[in-house]
Amino acid sequence: MQLDKETKLKQEKERCRQLAQRVAEEARPASAQVLNSESDLLEKALRRAGIRAEEWSAQAAEPVDLLVVEDPVWSHLPQQLPEKVLLASVDSTMMAAWAEQLARRGYYRDFRWRSKGRAQQSALFCTGSAVPAPLMMVQGYEQEMDTLRDRMVRAERTCSEEAALIERLRSDLALSRSHEQQLEKTLSDVTNSTFWKLTWPMRYAVSKSRQIWHTFPLFVFLHDLRAMGVEGVREQARARREYAVLFPSKTLRADRFAPVELLVKQASHQPGGEAGPKISIVVPLYNTPLNFLEELLDSVVNQTYRNWELCCVDAGQDTAVGQHVQARAKAEPRIRYQKLTENEGIAGNTNHGFELATGDYIALLDHDDILHPCALWYTAQAIVEQGADFVYTDEATFEGKVENVVLYHFKPDFMLDNLRSNNYICHLTTFSKVLMEQAGGGERAEYNGSQDYDLFLRLTEKAQKIAHIPHALYYWRSSPNSTASDISAKTYCIDAGIAALKAHYARCGVAVDDVTLIPGTPGYYKTDYTMAHPGRVSILIPTCDHIRDLETCVESIYARTTYPDFEILLIENNSKEEQTFRSYERMRKEHPDTLKVVTWTGKGFNYSALNNFGARYATGEYLLLLNNDTEVITPGWLEEMVMYAQQKRVGCVGAKLLYPDDTIQHAGVGFGIGGVAGHLHKYFPATSDGYMGRLNYVQDVYGDTAACLLIRKEIYDEVHGLDESYAVAFNDVDFCVRVREAGYTNVFTPFAQLYHYESKSRGMEDNPEKQKRFQGEVLRFQARWGDLLAKGDPCTNPNFDIQREDFSLKILPLE
Repeated sequence: MQLDKETKLKQEKERCRQLAQRVAEEARPASAQVLNSESDLLEKALRRAGIRAEEWSAQAAEPVDLLVVEDPVWSHLPQQLPEKVLLASVDSTMMAAWAEQLARRGYYRDFRWRSKGRAQQSALFCTGSAVPAPLMMVQGYEQEMDTLRDRMVRAERTCSEEAALIERLRSDLALSRSHEQQLEKTLSDVTNSTFWKLTWPMRYAVSKSRQIWHTFPLFVFLHDLRAMGVEGVREQARARREYAVLFPSKTLRADRFAPVELLVKQASHQPGGEAGPKISIVVPLYNTPLNFLEELLDSVVNQTYRNWELCCVDAGQDTAVGQHVQARAKAEPRIRYQKLTENEGIAGNTNHGFELATGDYIALLDHDDILHPCALWYTAQAIVEQGADFVYTDEATFEGKVENVVLYHFKPDFMLDNLRSNNYICHLTTFSKVLMEQAGGGERAEYNGSQDYDLFLRLTEKAQKIAHIPHALYYWRSSPNSTASDISAKTYCIDAGIAALKAHYARCGVAVDDVTLIPGTPGYYKTDYTMAHPGRVSILIPTCDHIRDLETCVESIYARTTYPDFEILLIENNSKEEQTFRSYERMRKEHPDTLKVVTWTGKGFNYSALNNFGARYATGEYLLLLNNDTEVITPGWLEEMVMYAQQKRVGCVGAKLLYPDDTIQHAGVGFGIGGVAGHLHKYFPATSDGYMGRLNYVQDVYGDTAACLLIRKEIYDEVHGLDESYAVAFNDVDFCVRVREAGYTNVFTPFAQLYHYESKSRGMEDNPEKQKRFQGEVLRFQARWGDLLAKGDPCTNPNFDIQREDFSLKILPLE
């Protein structure tokens, strides 16, 4: 309940921020009063936007430039009014009564101010000498009526589609139930038949024979002998003898995680030899269940890498915990134990572990979790071979027995925007002690609950080499009070995470308006960067007939976009229908200052050439490549994209595109999928969280589709635009690869959403000529970027099936 209240408050703050920004940019008042506001959020937002704002009062000392009335249906018209009155509806859109009263007092509707989105239903009324002509007023109201009619048509269409979908689902459900009943009847007929009952002894004998064949020692030996030969069997036997000596643990055996041969091989080949880095594993203990503690200790002792120490600091009251650790320490001198005099919280206790550590590197381990026996070996290898001072691995969440893995978290390589959205690094993390000192020391109590997040942000800011090991080498135990089970079990983590992010931005000198929890997704954060460079966006739309699609696209831009400074360049591509050109003329008349039509004289369809041609006419600081078969959904889509594109480190910015049936069409491009590239999460429901919540937050991606791609014009020119040898397919992927190779980061944001009626206007690859052209583009792409394709996509993970776009797992074996 408390979380819901906080979510509503943050949504209200965002609504007020957007409205205040529009007021400052479009109405430009020096001062304003707010009437009928239930809180002071709007007043504060107006002040932050540079406007002197206060609550409305009839005894105001000085006249103001603007009166903002929230929910006017519940208000009374004051006697004294400024020259401008803005009606802003929150819970009601009934403005007719106020509009009539204002008209009687000489106010007219200013149609240059348009309502933008359901959350910003508003109307601006003015008075003065510049009263528009009646014809202009009629035209303005008709445009408003057209907007309402359009919304009504879309709502009816959506309702009709939803009704049809529900009917199909009901039909499918009825068929499924009928099929289930048929299967149950068939199964019943089989199991009750005389033949089934008479053959039971035979089936039992066959089942037991199979079991004996796979488990009886002699049969197992013969199978191994056939598979590996005599030398292979001898090598296996030798490895098992060495394993028994090297890995004596009985409670949690190392061979439950990896083949004996691999464990012995790693134990005999240490990274760095005797000079390998010493890794101190820090574990804050607190009334740890003894069975969990025993498994943790076994998992550390079982490490194939030998130069480690385990530093246990105990702040709990259970004396049995300390006794158990000290008993193990007598047999294993690398285990160190310290009883703390008081509980200083997770951060303070962990810092005592740092003080106890004597190694050059520190690894963090929770008191009820488990390390894979190869975890430190791969970590040391990364330190020795790559010179890494910050190393992290993938992880698995398990319940009960360690073999019962309920979730694999396969992570990307280091991605700044991912880390700013959530602590995806988590476990196992190892870092140099020198790096920790450079980053300001150990963990900080003010971030308890997200103390690791704060630490990782500080460490990655200073790290020289960050290495990611794409293997699940850390096992996170899921329990009722564990963050692995649900971060909402520790709600204080959320506030601490937000505070850690704000501190990170302050250290980095990055200006942000706010950091908030993404509603419904505890642990994922949204950053609203300050719009330091809100320049003009030139929207390039190649188009050829299909005028209804284009009209839907353009009308949705003008009706829903809240970004104040944009222009539309329609790139005419050999249209034939007269209606198309009539529509061009109408749109130019409706938007004479912001819409142009430029005509490409080339032949056929070449998406790259069309956009390169249109870019020559662009006057904006930013270029937005946009398909003509798209439709804007979220009013703030351009703000969400520009806030990233303005950053010098960022190249391409992509949006969340949906099919008309509200499934994902684009949420970032995965490099190498299907041999070239594919759209991540394709066909997932729009409401899905995606793999590990990736559909909810901003993240770095290898590329974005050019169906909706924003980039600074200077970068577009730097990489020489789109490659015109890719006429239709892969021009956007090739472009994004070149942008990455130029040193920029490509980003996907789910907070900019559009519908995409994919390939409607150009059609599918459905004839020999198109298929030949498509195959040529595939081969050209693979020849150009073969080396990068072989390396894989650092924004995803090599443990995903490269032939699929849905994050299906294809787990790599350890080597």
